[in-house]
This record gives sequence, C-alpha cells and structure tokens, in this order.
Amino acid sequence: MTVAGEARERLSPRVAKQVRDLIMTGAVRGGERLRTEHLAERLGVSATPVREALMALAGEGMVDFRPGRGFRVIPVTRRDVVDVYAMQAYVSGELAARAAEAFDPAGLARLDDLQREIEKTVRDGDLDATERADFALHRMVNHAAAAPKFTWMLSLTLRYVPFSAYADIPGWPLLARDDHDRVLAALNERKPDAAREAMAAHIREAGDLLVDFLAAQGVLAAH
Repeated sequence: MTVAGEARERLSPRVAKQVRDLIMTGAVRGGERLRTEHLAERLGVSATPVREALMALAGEGMVDFRPGRGFRVIPVTRRDVVDVYAMQAYVSGELAARAAEAFDPAGLARLDDLQREIEKTVRDGDLDATERADFALHRMVNHAAAAPKFTWMLSLTLRYVPFSAYADIPGWPLLARDDHDRVLAALNERKPDAAREAMAAHIREAGDLLVDFLAAQGVLAAH
C-alpha cells in the first residue's frame, strides 16, 4: 500500500466519527441527503475518505446507500440511543466489577483525586476540564479491569456517544459530580456486585439525560 493509501485509511475513521457526531447531535437530520463533495468541503478533506467513511456508516446502519441515489441519513430514534446506552451500561458495569478487585491503594487515591477535580471544575464552571477529568476517571476504572475484550466492546458503543454535546446537556455536569460516589465507595470497599450496579446505573442515567436533550432538540425520530 502506498503512503497516500495508508494516510487515507487512517483518515476515514476520523471522518466517520465526525459524521456520526453530526448525525447524533442533529447537525444533519434523518432523511437528509449526504453529498460527498459537500461533506468533504465541510470537513476539510478530500472526497475519497468521505465516501469510504459513509460506506462504513452504511454498514453500521447510520446512513442508507443506494446506487445512483447516494447516501441519506437514517433517522435516529429514542430506542436507538437507549439501546446504545444499555449496551454501554452492561459493559461498563462488568468492567467496574472487575476493577473492584484490582485497584491498589494508590489507584484508589488517584480516583479520589480525579473526583475532587471534577467537583472543583463544576464549581468553577469549567466544563471542558470537567469532561477531561470525568473521562480520565472512567478510563482508569476500565483499564484496571484488565479485560481487553470488554474494553473493545465498550469502544464500539462509545462511537455513538456525541461527547461534543455533553457540555450543552442540562444536568450533565452535576451527574459527573454527584453520581460517582456510589461507584467509588464500591471500588474502595472491593465490592464487585455493588460496583457493577452503581456504574451501570450511572451510565443509564447519562443516557437518559442525552435522550431527553436530543428529544428536546427535535433530533429523535418517532420510530
């Protein structure tokens, strides 16, 4: 493969992520036609990685492709988002359960530090810093589980989470601040079942906030 071909292969997943975010945040709506050349100009890339990304998204059920008619966005429904978060909640819960038996005192202390950082950034109104600290906390838990297959499955569900919209979701900063206590308590007490339940509930609640936000924005289709 040529250097140009390798670069394009690396670019296509990034373009696919950008288009997913456009769909999940309602920047492009269900039924809307996606013109390769327009997207390429919008995203600052050539048409080839855009077309490759759209074909990949067609395989994921995000867009519809018909020869001679091009690509159209498949409407996102409430059930679609709920299903994604149900899968994410299950996998995240299993990772937390395994992490409960794996953390050493230094790791638990680092989690507490991150939680204090989240609390501070919420007080300061620094939502970007809140998101970074929240991401770091969850990443630590997932890494401690030492379960690469579960981590890989979690990464698949995270493709459909529009992180760029989190700062606009009412209640999300407070969820990041207040909803970790049960998770951290279970991890500190080395209680896998409690960690599983607390983490899964936390993810489901985040999903509920996102569904309500997308519904209010008119993003979600009825069916």
